[in-house]
Amino acid sequence: MEEEKVEGGVEALEKEKATLLERLKEADRRYRYKVYEAKALSEMLDKKKKEGTLPLTRELRKRIQRLEFIISTEARTLQQERELVKEVRDLEKKLKASIELERMERRLHLINDDIKAAEKQVIEFEKKMDDMRKELQEKRNASSKSKKEKKLLDLKEKVNEERQREREPFMKKSVDGRVDLGEICVIKKKEK
Repeated sequence: MEEEKVEGGVEALEKEKATLLERLKEADRRYRYKVYEAKALSEMLDKKKKEGTLPLTRELRKRIQRLEFIISTEARTLQQERELVKEVRDLEKKLKASIELERMERRLHLINDDIKAAEKQVIEFEKKMDDMRKELQEKRNASSKSKKEKKLLDLKEKVNEERQREREPFMKKSVDGRVDLGEICVIKKKEK
């Protein structure tokens, strides 16, 4: 009965270990994907930064607003207004590129946070897996010990039965359950 409990416990642990292993594999896949994604994104980011340094998005927006304000409020010649509009368009293109660059940086930061979280999860699952392996090993050892102990007890029982069978012919009991002295020892008669 105890063996069935131990075997059932081992089987349950094996199933739990299998599900944990699947979760570990999934977390590891997610971790590897995030690392790959971060690497690709950082390469793209470095490439964009090397193309040219862009001013901050805030500064570009302020300059665009200032130029639009000048265009709408001040009286300028048509040629001067066209140059200002052209400058606003150039600044808007730079603004788009700057916004895209900032989004990429933000995304890279978020991906790095995801990588850290996935790394922690993988480490946590690996610790659980190690603990589960140790527990399984202990249960298997206990199971094998209990089997050995049972075999040993069976062997002792058989030896005791054999000894009892060997002693039986010498231990004849009378009807009331008593043993005669002559059956236990040899009585010698004294000669005169």
